[in-house]
Amino acid sequence: MTEHRINIMEPEVSAAAPQEQSKVVYSAVSERFVALLIDYGAVFIPTQLIAALIMKWWGPDMELWGLIAILGGINGVFILYETILSSGDRVTLGKSLVGIAVVKKDLSGPLSLFQAFKRAIGYYISAALFMCGFLVAFFDDRHRALQDFLSGSVVVQIRQKSWIEQIMVRLLGTVLLASFAWIAYSQFFGGGAIIDKYYVDRARKHLVNIALLEEAHYTRYGRYTNDLLRLSLLSGDPVQFQRDTQKVLSPKGFKIGVNGNRYKLSAVARDAKKTPVYYSPGE
Repeated sequence: MTEHRINIMEPEVSAAAPQEQSKVVYSAVSERFVALLIDYGAVFIPTQLIAALIMKWWGPDMELWGLIAILGGINGVFILYETILSSGDRVTLGKSLVGIAVVKKDLSGPLSLFQAFKRAIGYYISAALFMCGFLVAFFDDRHRALQDFLSGSVVVQIRQKSWIEQIMVRLLGTVLLASFAWIAYSQFFGGGAIIDKYYVDRARKHLVNIALLEEAHYTRYGRYTNDLLRLSLLSGDPVQFQRDTQKVLSPKGFKIGVNGNRYKLSAVARDAKKTPVYYSPGE
């Protein structure tokens, strides 16, 4: 390449004296991925720990809007992190450790806040396209991914690395890329952990509600029943009860086992893994 690297700390400096500047080296895909994983961990690990505490405190009574708010908050923090630290003279933690930075595609200076915001949103668009937005970087001569095309950016090296560091970073990037691809596949086709927990908790709570109706049926009629319709009539709003049941329990797998003065409820949650849930008094 004959282009010249800009100094992101001094974007006003022109390229009038190219002989005094070093040649631009565009960041390798593996380097970028290592940096992204560091940034991802720096944001998502603490925020997911906080989210787990909130969900534990909230318990099975948490509504869907609460879950959406938690997930939106986590991703909002990441977008804010990427927007602020990818604009101006700043670099994210991951990019700083790897020695790379995001600049305008014409190398005239750092990104504006709006450009950095578009780039942060581009991560989600790239992921939504089954990671194809990231794969574009393998075929572009400047290793630009979809988020770079959306924001008009490129990623360049801001310090030289020894050949040992380059090999280690690229090896780590390859391993992380394979791991991330497997995790992403699991998340898309196996369901996310937070979503799964939400549906399982809701299913268990609904079984408790059904158990309360069983007790009410026993008090009124002196026996338990395996007829869900009879139980729904005791709820006071059988139509809403049936709707709630369909929302949280899979249509297949629900069963009420009655044996004299004992009963057991079994069902399948509506999470991606179809988790079996059970309820039995005294257990």
